[in-house]
Amino acid sequence: MQKLLAHWWFRLIIAIIASILFILPLKFLPFGSIISAILIAITLTFVSISILAIRAGSSFNAFGLQFDKFAFIDIFKGLLIVIVMNAIFILIGLLMGYEYKIHENFYTFNYKTFLFFSFYIFIMAYLEEILFRGILFQTIRERFGDIIAIALLSIFFSFAHYNNPNISNMGLVNIIVAGIMLSVLYITTESLWLPISVHFFWNLNQQLFLGSNVSGISFDIELFQLTAINNNSNWLFGGQFGIEEGLLTTILLTILTIISFKINKQNPYIMATKFKIKFEESKLLEK
Repeated sequence: MQKLLAHWWFRLIIAIIASILFILPLKFLPFGSIISAILIAITLTFVSISILAIRAGSSFNAFGLQFDKFAFIDIFKGLLIVIVMNAIFILIGLLMGYEYKIHENFYTFNYKTFLFFSFYIFIMAYLEEILFRGILFQTIRERFGDIIAIALLSIFFSFAHYNNPNISNMGLVNIIVAGIMLSVLYITTESLWLPISVHFFWNLNQQLFLGSNVSGISFDIELFQLTAINNNSNWLFGGQFGIEEGLLTTILLTILTIISFKINKQNPYIMATKFKIKFEESKLLEK
């Protein structure tokens, strides 16, 4: 089995089959099927790690879900990134005449509803990252390099949101840009925790502190709301699909992608493991 998995095409076939088997059920799950989403997330993680664990010279860390100080740093870094982006949205909104106010949900806050949807948002963010930055992305990246892997999986990432409510052309473009950004966050750290963290806090932030739909979906847990006086600036802040269809999101995600190349550092332990895998598999293929 190790010799078979040493061939990139064999891993790619398994990754594609596994991804399709897990993506299709998601398209038919009723909203709020959190148990089903959790089971799919756990199973896909297990399958991905199992494939990796069987490979020659491999270890759990190589997948990018290691539990060490780097993981906690990446999670905290993701939160800080979203806080900064949130502040920029509010500041520019106020400068353009938007009103930032307390949402009516603030006065009828239900912590059970909040916890449920927060956990649901986390599970979906985690699941999407495992699907689009996990074994499929990593296999294509190993064989064809960063650019092709980022381009292909970012397009697939956008396509997965094609049937979302209130989808628009600009929304699809920005989801591609988001896919590129999240992929870059992964390859510049070799850790899935940073893209998972940014993805989760970004989606949660849109609802809680900006009162925006999340990719066209409202979870009705808004605490604050950035409200336009008129609709003339929807091109900048987005419309019914949410802030993800606005030009400001395009700009901020692009800037974050560029900065990631400058400041992120790859996890040395994961890099060492990947080098060992490559070395051991090269010996297997020579036999």
